[in-house]
Amino acid sequence: MKFKKIMKYVLLVVLLAVMGSAAGIYLLLRSSRPGEKASLVMQGLQSEVLVTWDRWGVPYLRAQNEEDLFLAAGYIQARERLWQMELLRRLARGRLAEIVGEAGLPYDIRTRVLGLPVAIERDFGKLPDKTRRLFMAYASGVNTYIRQIKWNWPPEFILLRFRPEPWTVEDSLSIKQLLAMNLAADYTSELARINLIRKAGPKAVELLEPGVDFLPDPEVRLDVLNFGRIESIDQSGLGSNNWVISGARTTTGLPLLTNDPHLAINVPPIWLEMGLECPEFKVVGETIPGVPLVIIGHNQHLAWGITSSYVDVQDLYIEKVEWDTKSYLRQGKWKPLTIRDEIIKIRGEKNPRTIKVNWTDEGPILNPFILNCELPMSLRWTLYEGDRTAEGLELINRANNWSEFCKGVELFENPSLNFVYADVAGNIGYYLSGKIPVRKKESAVYPYPGWREDSAWTGYLTPEEKPNIYNPPSGLIVTANNNIMPEGYNYYLGFDWILPDRKDRIIELLQTEEKNSLEKMMAIQNDVYSRRAARLKQILGQVKLIDPAAEEAKQILLQWSGEIKVGLASAIYEVFWNKLEELTFSDEFSFYFPDLARYLKPRPAGLEKILDQQDATWFDRLETPDRETRDQIIEKAMLESLKELTTIFGKNREKWDWARLHRLNYQHPLGQKWYFGFLNGGGYPMIGDSDTVRASIAARDYQTVAGASCRLIIDLSDFDRSLSVLTSGENGHFLSPHYQDQISLYLNGLYHPLNFSSGAINEVKEKITRLIPKSE
Repeated sequence: MKFKKIMKYVLLVVLLAVMGSAAGIYLLLRSSRPGEKASLVMQGLQSEVLVTWDRWGVPYLRAQNEEDLFLAAGYIQARERLWQMELLRRLARGRLAEIVGEAGLPYDIRTRVLGLPVAIERDFGKLPDKTRRLFMAYASGVNTYIRQIKWNWPPEFILLRFRPEPWTVEDSLSIKQLLAMNLAADYTSELARINLIRKAGPKAVELLEPGVDFLPDPEVRLDVLNFGRIESIDQSGLGSNNWVISGARTTTGLPLLTNDPHLAINVPPIWLEMGLECPEFKVVGETIPGVPLVIIGHNQHLAWGITSSYVDVQDLYIEKVEWDTKSYLRQGKWKPLTIRDEIIKIRGEKNPRTIKVNWTDEGPILNPFILNCELPMSLRWTLYEGDRTAEGLELINRANNWSEFCKGVELFENPSLNFVYADVAGNIGYYLSGKIPVRKKESAVYPYPGWREDSAWTGYLTPEEKPNIYNPPSGLIVTANNNIMPEGYNYYLGFDWILPDRKDRIIELLQTEEKNSLEKMMAIQNDVYSRRAARLKQILGQVKLIDPAAEEAKQILLQWSGEIKVGLASAIYEVFWNKLEELTFSDEFSFYFPDLARYLKPRPAGLEKILDQQDATWFDRLETPDRETRDQIIEKAMLESLKELTTIFGKNREKWDWARLHRLNYQHPLGQKWYFGFLNGGGYPMIGDSDTVRASIAARDYQTVAGASCRLIIDLSDFDRSLSVLTSGENGHFLSPHYQDQISLYLNGLYHPLNFSSGAINEVKEKITRLIPKSE
């Protein structure tokens, strides 16, 4: 009995200690929230800056000069998202392992080998003095906030036990490189195409994108290109929608501009809503923490939105290398390789790792770090030449008209984007940004011999050679990562376009009414009708399935509206499509099937190109003696889909629900560890899929991993009627009331006002913060 009493006492003490520690940690993390002072003294300011916060935590900054505005922007962004800014710059500069240990090493190696630090250095060298001065003011504002923190650091710094280094101009430039890396799909597509040809033979060309009707160059030895699984960024869900309609098509008589970029969804969100005002310019919209200007939004005169263009700005070269002399062959001459020692510090390890990356004049050799094959392969990318994108963004923010806007977009060289435009005078336009190489398509679609003279880029497209548009007779411009080349266009732009389904659906909905309203734009952004499902239903209507269960499931799909919503039919459709793709291609592609399926599915390629062919040889399973037809594979895929859904939900079909299967989990980068799970934002049912206008992209387990990262609608007749919504919230602190207060808006297709005038901002203000110069 005495022993039991002692044990109870010990357990009680341990329990109280644990509870006390938990309470202490909670209080520490709670006290790390930014202060709520009405005024703050800031070193470096020349005059007072007024920050008005609306009820969604959106800051609107008003300064009396540009330097003060940029200084205050740095301070406020650091206050809201310092940890996210730290994470982004470390990802972009290959320094993640310094704070998370071995787990960050693969990211650092990829970033270093892909040359992002080199691109940052070269961008910095091209910054004009004025832009550099303003970016320095922004960095000074960030560092002022960092210096003011005594002990109440954002939770992530407390949990990981480290403190940030001072922010630099190069850190702000690095955000662009990270975005460019995530949006450039070209080199991974080249690898996927050649893998497909290597595994399935020449007949695989018929599965590739329209226009890719030729094989790799004969000098490319497919027998020694066994580079295994492709370790790369997955761009399969990274797209966007934007469109603009002229006043002739609106109820107000002036344009409406709409944008929703599709990126990974996490907490905090990638975007930050912000307003900036000084005597020189006034702008509001979405930016990425670390960037001192608005990336999507409007000023007093005009508005703009962006989508990824999917234009080809990367080429893979197969190299002839003499490793003894460290030289490579280029057009008949041997040239010396440049060797960069990349020193990567790893938390918990005494000695850093050093990797030696070989560079040609054009770019890095990816072996053995990203690719593991016998033939050396290098990457040429416009990013490595350095550019003036930061200056271009500044000019866009300041632009007064189409001409000035074009000057800014012309300098916006990476990543290549589709810009749509509208102004208060009623004009609309489209501009393809980016430095786009001129070369023959045969050297760009697959890895190509780099030593050949015809592999070289011969220049870049001029603005006049790009398919830009101004005031089209149709009164509408829509881009959704689709093929942007007009009929008869003579220059090579690429083949990586996504299916035109989203673009076609947007145009279809815009044309249902003669005059479109702001409310109509909201409805279109949240439309979940699938044109791919409609095509599948046409095929299923021609097929007679033998098995009663498969036939019943087919009838459910035929009676279904084709809208990817909650419920049974959507769940059957989504699982069935994946099973059909797997049964059609997994035997030919074997080990590579997951990579190739990820490449083929979003494009007008793969299953999309053969589904109407009853006797296509791809439907025959290689491991069986019989010759299977499309209809037999459809039936087998339908039965396997029903089996999988039964395993997931049980036999009661009333519980089969796509929205639950497609669940969106708001995960913090540290929240993957269970003991940091409190940083996550919870999980919610999700509708739509990658093909619907309201896009939500699934992993192989069907859970949502990406989608509309924000939604923005700009009314050129009255900027105060403009609308915006983030995926979760403005503030990056998990205990902030603005950490996830926009989730319900986002999931339910709703918005909050994105105000512009002082009167409208004051109507929704929550508080005002005055940033006051420090007296000498």
